[in-house]
Order: sequence, then C-alpha cells, then structure tokens
Amino acid sequence: MLFGPNGEPLEESGGTETSLSQGWREGLPWQGVGSSGRVYGVDRDTVRRQTRTAFFTNPLFGAAVEIAVALLIGDAFTYAELNADKNAQAALSDFWDTNDLGHLMSSRLVTEYLLDGELCGVFPLDDIGDQPARIAHLDMDRGVRLRSDVSSGVTQVTAPGENNRTLTWEPGQFIFTAHNALWNDARGWPVAMRALAPADAYVTLLQHRLNTHDLQGRILGVQTVFVDRKDPSSRATYQAKAQAYRTMPRRGGILTLAKVLADDGKTVISDEINFMTPAAGAANAEADARAFVRLTALGVLGMPEHYLGEGGTITRTTAESMTLPAIRSVLRIHAALRSHLDRLYRAELRRRYGPDKIYTITTFDVKDGGKTRVSRKKKVRAGQIEVPWVFPTITQDSLADLITRAEAAARNGWASPQTLSGSLSFDPAEENDRMAAVGLDFGLPNPQAAAPTAPPGGGPHAGQTSPAPAVTP
Repeated sequence: MLFGPNGEPLEESGGTETSLSQGWREGLPWQGVGSSGRVYGVDRDTVRRQTRTAFFTNPLFGAAVEIAVALLIGDAFTYAELNADKNAQAALSDFWDTNDLGHLMSSRLVTEYLLDGELCGVFPLDDIGDQPARIAHLDMDRGVRLRSDVSSGVTQVTAPGENNRTLTWEPGQFIFTAHNALWNDARGWPVAMRALAPADAYVTLLQHRLNTHDLQGRILGVQTVFVDRKDPSSRATYQAKAQAYRTMPRRGGILTLAKVLADDGKTVISDEINFMTPAAGAANAEADARAFVRLTALGVLGMPEHYLGEGGTITRTTAESMTLPAIRSVLRIHAALRSHLDRLYRAELRRRYGPDKIYTITTFDVKDGGKTRVSRKKKVRAGQIEVPWVFPTITQDSLADLITRAEAAARNGWASPQTLSGSLSFDPAEENDRMAAVGLDFGLPNPQAAAPTAPPGGGPHAGQTSPAPAVTP
C-alpha cells in the first residue's frame, strides 16, 4: 500500500487528473523516480553503497560475490551461430568485437549486477552512421536519474557530464535492466543485499574473538601482594611493587592484585580478576560462524555454504540436494543478462540499419513425432531476433550420471555418436580427425580398448582355469 503526503492511503491509479501522474511510482508524488527517497524502510542509494563497500572491505562478502560471478559466467561466455541473414550476423560480430563483450561480461557486468542490481548501457549520442557502436555502462552511483511510467517503462536517462553538462539518452539510445523491480518500481535492488548483515556479523564475531585472545595473551600472570591495612606504609609498598608491571606491554605483562588480612586476623581478603576464556565457548562460536557463512551464501545467490569452503556438517547427499536452488538462482540471473544483451543487440540493429529493416531468419517446424524438422524462412524485424548467447553449463549431473545417460541412449539408438560425444565434453570434429590419424573410426568401438586386460604374468590368476579354445566346425 502507498500513502500520500497527508498520510492517507492512495487509491488512484493512472489518468491525468490523479495525484500520481503516469501511474504508481516510487516515493512521494513530487519526487522523481531517480530520487533517493526511502521505500519500504530502506534507502536504495545507501544499500547500493553498502554492497559496494563490503565487496572491497569484507573478505567473506567479497569472496562470496567472486564465487557467484565465477559460477555465473566462468570463462565460457560466447555466442553460437546466429540463424539470421548476413546483415544481422555481421552486425553481431562487429558489436561483439568493438565492445569486447566477452571480457565486459566477465570483468564488469556480472559483478555490477550483483552489487547494484541495475545495468544501464548507453549508445553514443552523436550520429556515427553505419558502423558498430561503442557502448558504455553508466555508474549508477554517479547521479544517474531515470524518468519512467507504468505503460512505457523507463523513457529517459540522464547523467552528469563534463563542464556541468547534463547528458540525456532517449528511447533507443539506452538499455536498462533492473533486479527485483517490483510493484511498478522502475529501479532495481542489489542481488547480494541480503548477504550484507550476516557477512558483517561474521567479521564482527571473528574480531571479538581475536580481541579476547589478544587480551588474554598479553596478561602473562597475576601477582598477589599482601597489604596490611594497619601499616601506614602498606599502600606505598603495594604501589612500589605494582609499579614494575603497571604498563602492560604488547607482548604481555603481569597484573598486580592486593591481598588483605581481615580484622579478625584469620580471613584473607584479596582482589580477583576473571580471564576471558575463548576456548570454553569455541563450539558455540563455531556454530555461530557457520550460521553466518550459510546466511551469506544464501543471500548472495542461494549458494550452499560448502561453496564458500565451509563443509564441516555437509554430506554428499545434503550437498547434492542443496545445489539445485543455487542452479535455479544462477539460471534466473542468466535469463536477466541474456535479456540485457539481446536488447542491446536489437537496439544496435535499429540504430545501424533503421527501425523498419526486415531480416530473414530460419525457423524449424517439428513433425513426425519429433523425428523430423522442416526448415523455413521467415521475415522479421530486429525485435524478433534472438541471439544464442552461450553461458557456462550449470548442472547437477555427475560424470557417472552423464555416462549412464549416454550408454542408455547408445543402446536404444536415441542419439547420434556426435551428440553423445558432445554430452561428455568431447569435440566430435576434432576427435574424428585425431582418430583418423591413427587409423580409427569415430563412433565405432576401439577393439584394443574393448579387449580384456590380461593378468600379470601372462596367465590366469591363481585358482582360475584357462577357457577352452573355440572349436570351429
């Protein structure tokens, strides 16, 4: 529910006479979408700066984000052959090379999307004609403001330029992507924002324990000095004895305590000191630390804690079961990044060849129960072209599972040798050439590899008999 400046719930939506022009939007009616007003009790700019700061200063948070980026993008990001005409293929190749998209994704965009929850790619404001454009992604913490409405989305992006100049990008000149842009809120939220609190708590817990260990290590001993309260010089004697150890050095020191005899002459009264004993609570601290690691991993990308090196209570079964949510989270981020790149490429096609340019793509109709594919040509505009971006394969299947599946497919004739070879990460074309060079045929078993290995010594093992020779009629 949204509230107006008088504190009453707002019930209007859309229309030109409403107090919320162009529909619901973030903040109060007089605030722009790009403002830093608090929404739902949090401030977007503050959260974004917190995630950025933690990435560089909090080792657990930074490591979790780095692992998430490696899981998301790895080193395998590229694109497959585009099923479109030569103009579209050439534009994609030029766009990839000009912007070095592979390096841009692995070094910047994935990390920034996790930390900021927003990506805004902008095209040159000058008319550069029929040549590939060099795009830029704005720093969302440098005064970027958006104008949007619920029917058209983000319609304008502005950012400060040089010499107090304001740069403005209109529709077609920018591509904006936001994470968790909910309830008609145009702006996004950092993907990793929920990992901030547990990551900070983890470091704070370690610092407390290190401080306790440090203090205990500096107190090497305690001396007890007898003080006679009836002796006028007893206090001076006490202070003189304590003076030698009054300053506790970095490497350790001794505390001085007073020992006093009571008036009855029998009861001994002495000062006491209680040492902090971290070892006594080590089990609790270990459980707390593991909980913080678990929450940090969950907050970044739904990863299990053993992804961060904490596997003390993880078994093979629980590890496999906890991996699926992480895979689903990764695929969700893949979808967002794929959409961002698709829209960048389509905007490049419209900028370079015009919005009315028609392209020819190849589609396939599946017939005969899925065993036959019939290709046909189709005329489309830029908005209907999908680029086959290749992200790292994320799967729960083990090597044993892949081999079992490939063997079942080979037995039942469900797949070609090329497909089965590719499913096990072999390159069929390369392996075909290598096998041909040594006189082998791709897709046919190697007789030498299939033959059973003779036992050591050249004969049967002890207790075994040699098989009888085959008799040929």
